[in-house]
Amino acid sequence: MGAGDDSSFFLYGVGERPEALTLGSLVLEKYWQPMIARHYTHDQLSEEELQEHAYTTHADNLVFHGSSRISPAVGVEGGDIVNLGLAYHKETERVVIAEKGTRMILKDPEEFLTTNVLANPQAQQKLKLWLSAAHSSYVLNFKFARRPKVWLLTGLYLLEKTRTIVSTGQSADVSAGVSSAIVGALSGVPIGGSVSLGIGSSWEMAMEVADPHVWAAQFRLLDARFIKMGKGGADGVKLPTTMGLYRDVMSVRTARGAQDNTVELSLKKEEDDDDDDDDDDAEETSVDDQESEELEEYEKRLEQAIKIFETAPKHFLQ
Repeated sequence: MGAGDDSSFFLYGVGERPEALTLGSLVLEKYWQPMIARHYTHDQLSEEELQEHAYTTHADNLVFHGSSRISPAVGVEGGDIVNLGLAYHKETERVVIAEKGTRMILKDPEEFLTTNVLANPQAQQKLKLWLSAAHSSYVLNFKFARRPKVWLLTGLYLLEKTRTIVSTGQSADVSAGVSSAIVGALSGVPIGGSVSLGIGSSWEMAMEVADPHVWAAQFRLLDARFIKMGKGGADGVKLPTTMGLYRDVMSVRTARGAQDNTVELSLKKEEDDDDDDDDDDAEETSVDDQESEELEEYEKRLEQAIKIFETAPKHFLQ
């Protein structure tokens, strides 16, 4: 399995329980912190449902190398090492070794979004809350306002009997030293132990997990486009690809109860990556952007708006 096969996957620092991070789950903004960020966990698929909706591959003796900076100039030696992006907001490197693993990818993410995720009332309720808050005057009038980023989990790696190794040196130097031989030497190091690469950097054995956990995930950006309702209101559009928004309880200009906007939902197409900055796919999101002042301020403003919508009396939202 070559590294290029999984360029859109991200490697996590800690594995998540299979029932917590599932295919079809939604994460608001911070896909690199899927269980800390606001999220919707889709029901775990049965074996029959997996066969219907996902491509599944089983493998033994897997090695994953994750870096916050993946570039052609920094290669990884050894064809049996899968090179992934690192879903983490700091520069670091990580290697996860697993005795066995399962790779699951949705066959048709767009169809699954429509027929399974958006058809779920719980998913619709969370999305309606997030998007209504994002479309409120409190957020839209903010200087860093943009369309919200909602991520759909479309693929995952479920790994068993894993050992996690992290770098304690400079990123480029460590990358140059990763090889099958180094991984083999590290596999015998006890938890807390380290191995020097002889170039001013070293690897440390960080943790060992026996039970199956999700260690890598693939996301697609949900394309949420706010549009005006027709004369029929929310009843005049075809659900669940569109939904009406809550009344903007944060606007002094809102009169009576009707919200005059709806949102059209689909998955962003990869060929549209250059349309605007709001539509960047998961693999396009830079570490610098994640740590930027604009992102932090926007997320803080959006979270404040969501909390107000959550606590508002129901009749205020209608």
